[in-house]
Amino acid sequence: MEREPRLSVLPETAASISNTLVRVMKIVGSMKSHMPLSQFVPVQGVDHSHFPILFTLAHEPNRVSALAELIHSDVSTLSRQVSHLVHIGLVEKIGDPDDRRAQLLSLSPQGREVIDELVKRRGEWFEVLLKGWSEQDAATFLALLERFGDDVELYKVDLTTSSHTPELAHTSAGHTPSHMHSHTNQEH
Repeated sequence: MEREPRLSVLPETAASISNTLVRVMKIVGSMKSHMPLSQFVPVQGVDHSHFPILFTLAHEPNRVSALAELIHSDVSTLSRQVSHLVHIGLVEKIGDPDDRRAQLLSLSPQGREVIDELVKRRGEWFEVLLKGWSEQDAATFLALLERFGDDVELYKVDLTTSSHTPELAHTSAGHTPSHMHSHTNQEH
């Protein structure tokens, strides 16, 4: 299998990116109680662990198994969370038009209102965090962050679907897997 030439990212640069990413994640994690979302309790019984489910269902209805894969969770944990969200009225079970025996999960109208408010509040918070940035800098950061997220996701898929450990960028052959160079800009 022919591989594309490796893009040049120096080990020092990769290490600096890694350290900075960990630093940012720790800072944001330490600020959870001060985030606009932490004061927003849309419905009694909703917590932050439910947000990935709600945000994913905001895009389209899904089966439990597909939803678990999309949010990188196991089916049993997700099933318990979904049952709770159905019980409090944020998620509905609807018939699958492709398979009458199966059900899809969908946001209820109340669930849609919760997501809309969460998106609004999170956007306002990021406006404050980025107040010293130009629109161009923010757009560049967004494009690169989306690219990085896509590449990490592709690497994860490779980890879970191949019988071997995918090569890392610093392999002795000096090449990365070809799929890691093909980037598509998808909206999320």
